Amino acid sequence: MAITVVTSGPNFTGGDYTFPQLIADISRDVDDTTGEYTADIQRAIAASIRYCERETYYFNETRDVTFNTVADQQWYGAPAHEQIPRLVHIQAAYREDNAGNVLDLRRDTPENMERLSDRNAVKGEPVSYTYFNQQLRLYPVPDGAYKIRLQLGAYRLAPLTSFEIPNAWVTEAYDLIKARAKYILAKDTLKDPQVATEALSDYQDQHKALKRETTSRYARGVIRATAF
Repeated sequence: MAITVVTSGPNFTGGDYTFPQLIADISRDVDDTTGEYTADIQRAIAASIRYCERETYYFNETRDVTFNTVADQQWYGAPAHEQIPRLVHIQAAYREDNAGNVLDLRRDTPENMERLSDRNAVKGEPVSYTYFNQQLRLYPVPDGAYKIRLQLGAYRLAPLTSFEIPNAWVTEAYDLIKARAKYILAKDTLKDPQVATEALSDYQDQHKALKRETTSRYARGVIRATAF
C-alpha cells in the first residue's frame, strides 16, 4: 500500500531534507506535473532503501544492539532483539563478564557449531558465536545471564511507516536515494532507457561519494608500518 503524502514544492530550510521534498524533486525531474506517478515514486523510494541498506555507510552502523543470555539457551532471535533476524553484517560480537570486562566472541561456522552443540554440549561463559537461520547461536551454551553486544554494519534502520518521520536515508543519503529511485522509476514505470542510464550513473557517483566519506571518517591520516 502506498503512503499518501501531499507535496507543495520545494521547502528546504537550512538543509532540511524530507521525504515529501524527495518526492517533489523526483516529480519535477521526470516532469510529472499532474502527480500521475506519485505512488510509483513512493514505491521506487522504498525499493531504493531496500537496495541500499545492504551497503555499509557511516550512518547505518551501530554498537547498541545488546541482549542478555538465558541459562541453557543457545539460540537467540527476534525475542532477544528485533535486529537479530534483520541484520546485514556482524562486524564484531562481545560478551561482558560479571566484573564488566568486555571480551571478544570468536566467530565460528554453523557447521562446526553444530558439531560442538550436541546433547553433551559444554555449558558456561560463551566464547564463540555463529549466525544461522536468522538467529545467533552461542557456545558454550550459556549457564546464566551474560550481556552480549553486537557491532553491526550495515544494519537495517527502523522500517519506514510514514514519510513524515525523519529517516537517515533521506537526511544523510538524499542524493543517493533520489538517484536510485529515479533509476527504478525510469526502468520499471516510465520505460525510458536514457533517463534510466543517466540516473544509474548518478547513483553510482553518489554511492562512491558516500563510501569515500565513510572511509575518510575512519582514516587515521598516517601510514602504519607493516612487518613482512
